[in-house]
Amino acid sequence: MTTALLLAAFLPSYTFVDVEAVRAEGDPQSYVRTAMIPAKPLEATCDVMIAGAGMGGLGAALRAAEKGLSVCVTEEATWIGGQATAGGVSALDENKFIEMTGAPRRYQEFRRRIRDHYIRTYRPLNPVENFNPGGCYVSSLCFEPRVGVSALEEMLRPHRNIRLLRRTRVLDLEREGDGIKAALAWQIDRKEATIIRAKFFLDATEMGDLLPMAKTPYIVGSEPKSLTNEPHAAEAANPACVQSFTYPFIIEHRPGETHTIPKPADYEKIRDHQPFTMTMNYPPEYGWRGRFEYALFGDDAPIPNNMSPRPMFPWRRVFNAKAYPGAHNDMALMNWPRQDYHDESVLDRTPLDTARVLKAAKKVSMAFLYWMQSDLKTPAFKLRVDQMGTRDGLAMLPYIRESRRLSARGTVREQDIVFENSPRARAVPFDDSVGTGFYMVDIHPCGANEKGRMMMPKPFQIPMAALLPKDLTNFLAASKNLGVTHLTNGAYRLHPIEWNIGEAAATIAALQIKSGARPGAVEVQKDLTANGVQVFWFDDLPQTHPAFAAIQMAAMRGFYPVRFDDLHASPDSPITRLEAARALAGAYGEAGDPVKTAIAKNWMAVDHRNWFHGDLPLYWTDVRIAGFAPAKPKRTGPVTRGEFFLQLMRGR
Repeated sequence: MTTALLLAAFLPSYTFVDVEAVRAEGDPQSYVRTAMIPAKPLEATCDVMIAGAGMGGLGAALRAAEKGLSVCVTEEATWIGGQATAGGVSALDENKFIEMTGAPRRYQEFRRRIRDHYIRTYRPLNPVENFNPGGCYVSSLCFEPRVGVSALEEMLRPHRNIRLLRRTRVLDLEREGDGIKAALAWQIDRKEATIIRAKFFLDATEMGDLLPMAKTPYIVGSEPKSLTNEPHAAEAANPACVQSFTYPFIIEHRPGETHTIPKPADYEKIRDHQPFTMTMNYPPEYGWRGRFEYALFGDDAPIPNNMSPRPMFPWRRVFNAKAYPGAHNDMALMNWPRQDYHDESVLDRTPLDTARVLKAAKKVSMAFLYWMQSDLKTPAFKLRVDQMGTRDGLAMLPYIRESRRLSARGTVREQDIVFENSPRARAVPFDDSVGTGFYMVDIHPCGANEKGRMMMPKPFQIPMAALLPKDLTNFLAASKNLGVTHLTNGAYRLHPIEWNIGEAAATIAALQIKSGARPGAVEVQKDLTANGVQVFWFDDLPQTHPAFAAIQMAAMRGFYPVRFDDLHASPDSPITRLEAARALAGAYGEAGDPVKTAIAKNWMAVDHRNWFHGDLPLYWTDVRIAGFAPAKPKRTGPVTRGEFFLQLMRGR
């Protein structure tokens, strides 16, 4: 297709907000830009174009590049990393199993690189195995955002087939039939337009920016209960009810010094409207603790289920001075609920309205800082302007909790993941799972009379159908814009889950580009598990285990011994003869009594009394299938579950 034909699909000019340029003061119009598209824009060609270099986008880019594809990544911010860096949330929202499981291998590499930086640079006094640079409570890994950016850049560096376009915003897409042909991108600082031709397009933006451009159906705000049947959904649809967003910032505690900022305009109005307070109400009608008064400082033992302890400052501390020789002052990330901007959403607004709302949100964060310094009498809190890579010290991008959401082939609802007072260990299984997650349904309420609703789900899966549009063949959701509801978005929007979604999207794209047809779920699952992505939740099966992929796939196909009421794979425990018989019957598609089948098919033998001994551990000599046992087993027995399923899943 010629450039002229491509240009015919786009407008001669576009207006948009330069989000990174927005300030708490000034005319909102000054942050609106106009992109004039020239007659001969630059052109780029790649296999996969990814919009957004956040957690999902980088997970996707690395996966696609490792599959041998050429990748173009656009990112409107100067920093890569999305919510972990440019969005200011460098206190990672993760699950309690994260040090053993519950995140893709490459995401774990990101975490390791951050820890390695602090160990090399600061030589901590007690560098325990899972060292936390900030010694924070909210996460097992809190760090300075710049360190996260460096870690991600190191991960990208070896991949020459990734072209990263920073400070670049996608303005439009050309759609033809059921496919996307090209993207029009604008390099903000250079004021240059680029037409990007690709075989596949992934939307990994923080707000699902490509969904309206792709002219594919999507949802904004909360759905009605009549549509989702969710127990806690609102009765009526409300597009304005989008989770509140925040501009985080980092403060350093410098005792004995005064660093109070000038009083912001409209301070009292903002303070009372939010309102700013150290008191939070956890409604007793939900069985919660009721009114609770937080303190600024102190040390409390960690509390399960992400309920914050009494002291506020160390909750998201990103630098723990006492952990390092010669260090003096702590630094903490401020991302506190009373700091959220809840009055208006930025989704589907005009550029001028978007700039106005972002400005108002920044004013709230600056007023919150002043409130802590003045009303709470802590002038020693110094805004660390250098920490966020911005002139005003606030996050480079707003921390967006809820984006536009794809009207996908499959949607995850509250009843799919939340089972209150149930002994079951996992959420509803999806046959097409392409990943896993575990985080509370954490709703930061919108300004439309919504109460914050937190619910604890079971470890859940990411269905492949939730990434797929109903009407496009080469376009996928690759971030928190997948097919979830307003409620379940509160559980799927976190760092490792977003990364997993991106990896899954890139894997689907790569397999489709290679074969020319949409891959089936099993093919995608095989590829993902072979590359360290968990598709079935176990709490004791790290990606480093030699039987990781085999056990994952056997569990997905229903013939791994999975318990209803625990999360254990027990890969190094002996497998019993009965478990082996059930697995063989499942793998070979035999219905009926697995023991009788195993005997009849001469898979396994009975003793001279005709007893099967199903409770005894299996030895390789018990299996009579030719070539089943390894040629040179490490020992005579008993056989572990991991060893057995490595053999069973060969070629499956």
